[in-house]
Amino acid sequence: MSFDKIFRESKIILTEGALVERLKTEFNLEMDISINHAGLIYSKPEILELLYRQYINIGKKYNLPIMIMTPTRKVNFEAINKSNFRNKDILSDSCTYLKRIKESYNEYSQNIMIGGLLGCKGDAYSGEKILGIEESYIFHKQQTIQFQNEQIDFLFAGIMPEINEAIGMAKAMADTNIPYIISFMIRKDGCLIDGTTLSEAIKIIDEQVSSKPTCYMTNCIHPTNLIEALNNDKNKNSPQLKRFSGIQANASILSCEELDNCNILQQDDFNNIIEEMYFLQNHFDLKIFGGCCGTNDEFIENLSRKIISTVHTQYSKKR
Repeated sequence: MSFDKIFRESKIILTEGALVERLKTEFNLEMDISINHAGLIYSKPEILELLYRQYINIGKKYNLPIMIMTPTRKVNFEAINKSNFRNKDILSDSCTYLKRIKESYNEYSQNIMIGGLLGCKGDAYSGEKILGIEESYIFHKQQTIQFQNEQIDFLFAGIMPEINEAIGMAKAMADTNIPYIISFMIRKDGCLIDGTTLSEAIKIIDEQVSSKPTCYMTNCIHPTNLIEALNNDKNKNSPQLKRFSGIQANASILSCEELDNCNILQQDDFNNIIEEMYFLQNHFDLKIFGGCCGTNDEFIENLSRKIISTVHTQYSKKR
């Protein structure tokens, strides 16, 4: 089943929870300074696989489709050349790595969607303008061309803080004819870090890119802050929010700037976060749910149990 078909027909889609923070805190692993945890597919593949399988197994348990993504948000040609893995084909090898895991799930594998993960060139938490639209297109095209050859299910631009690079990224993704999602870094005032409102950012990309994203979402934000952002007058009742479909929640309520300068893992009570994600599901029609920093398999398990209760309730009412 295609990614677009699963997206259209599914009430709920899971994504993975945290990887990087868990690899650091639970396994005391050091990341490559240039490409972060992508190098672990070579140095510690069994540990990275353990975490991926925890999340996939939850999707299987609750019979939900799940999006898993290559560990490549920090991977681009400049970063690879500075890394300890400069002679490796990291993007291709990451896809092969995840496809091997997917294929081991037999019948359930049709519900596992592999995504090629890309990220901004600069710091996602500062919103500093690094690339203009055309520069972004040329820069990220080098990655999207590689993903195009890997027969993956979708592309995912993670925590994009600035509109110009997001437009260029979207144009490069659109050229591949692979379904793709743009996920923004959003402040609780309803804006990207560069000050562009969420509704305006969606409108701009939809108007400027010929093959539109499948949807938009956000990651690395606490649901309390997202609820405030969506209810802000800048976004409230905007027709563009119909295109906004998901969240990978950060377990901390701190702002982007506070998180960027924080050396201690921050965690709110999981039950509080999950209740607010349940609210987002019911009041804003979100369908893609997962975790970011501070979350784990326990969080994804409890989240899955909670959000499927809505679908069961709705089904019962229809009957």
